[in-house]
Amino acid sequence: MIANSIIQKLKAVLGWTAQEPKPETRVIHDGPSWDFANVWNQSLEVRQERKLEPRDHVWASEIGGGMLDRYLKMNGVKPSNAPNNRSLRKFQAGDIWEWLCALVLKRAGILQEQQTKLSYQYPGLLRVSGKLDFLAGGQPDWRKARKELSFLGLPEMLQNASLAIIDNLESRFGDDVIKTIVLEIKSCSTFMYAKYEKSGQPGVNHRSQEFHYLKALGMNEGHVVYVCRDDCMLLEFPVLNPSEVENEYIADLTEITGYILNKERPRLEQEILFDEKLFRFEKNWKIEYSNYLTMLYGFQTPMEYREKVDKTIASYNRTFKRCVVGDKMTKLNLEVIALAKKRFPSWDELVDRAKEAAKKNPTLIDVEEEAA
Repeated sequence: MIANSIIQKLKAVLGWTAQEPKPETRVIHDGPSWDFANVWNQSLEVRQERKLEPRDHVWASEIGGGMLDRYLKMNGVKPSNAPNNRSLRKFQAGDIWEWLCALVLKRAGILQEQQTKLSYQYPGLLRVSGKLDFLAGGQPDWRKARKELSFLGLPEMLQNASLAIIDNLESRFGDDVIKTIVLEIKSCSTFMYAKYEKSGQPGVNHRSQEFHYLKALGMNEGHVVYVCRDDCMLLEFPVLNPSEVENEYIADLTEITGYILNKERPRLEQEILFDEKLFRFEKNWKIEYSNYLTMLYGFQTPMEYREKVDKTIASYNRTFKRCVVGDKMTKLNLEVIALAKKRFPSWDELVDRAKEAAKKNPTLIDVEEEAA
């Protein structure tokens, strides 16, 4: 009341006769309510998938993947576990990062080709077909790329990610004319990013896929680029032709060719694996992300599989580390070793190899684990 009185007196003294501003008017429609999140999720369900039917060729993206899943797909067997909404969102996130990289490469003037379909076939083996992400090279203009990106009005996160990509490319190649290479862009989680970083190489499936494009084009160099979905950090690994990757590529094709031509069903995947480069036990992603998870392994969801193996894997790794560093074995440790040897009879040999590797690289066993 007092405040209103003072305001009225000030208006009279100052001769303020202007009218109070009126609220903005908008046309408000009435009708059925709607849910944006639901609309988004439903839009993912219309993602165009390849029609599943028997085929006599291999997709490049399958190289390095589970043999049994591939065998069933190539024979047109309907999956028991189609990608769910979460998986579809991951695919869409990958599409977004690929689009972003294309935007950067175009603005820098070095994008030559995109989504080019390439096939290659060794004598006696199945044909491989796939689409490369990018063929890029030439005279870059990083300053122009930064300037043009600033005018696009991208969201801050995408803007920062774009600039990070430019910084990474410029730090590697500078302003000189750069070699034409094949770029394969992969988005990944923080966990997988850390694994690739520690191993110092791309996943076998990704490097084999990249090698396919090099072989089909007769080129000698390509790069696999990982973009972390959580913090936009980048990792980049070269893949060369010729290189040892060709041996992996041919071995994979030889195996799947034998199964398909002989109509021989591949064996089931092991539930737990041992990474001989990082010296750690781990889940088998070929089971976790199998499109035939229920049909082949009896798990309804990837979570159900993880819940079964996670504690076992943790106990294996804790005990394995204690063996490597020479800690005294507890009764529980000895029980874990006895169980582990049923799956991994070469446990003692693996421990000896890890000891030798740790002398050169102590970080191999620097992950802290709770005592078993």
